[in-house]
Amino acid sequence: MYNDTEALRRELLDEVYAGAFSGLGAMLLDVDEIRNADPEELEEIARRYGK
Repeated sequence: MYNDTEALRRELLDEVYAGAFSGLGAMLLDVDEIRNADPEELEEIARRYGK
């Protein structure tokens, strides 16, 4: 799905930060998971986020 793992990581982090800014502070709990995820884990996180 995503060829560039770091682009996916940035996109997911942007979404988390936007959600937190709009009042969904619990989304910040995913930051460490996203930052430390390997490519396969990022794909799974992206699926959870509907990407």
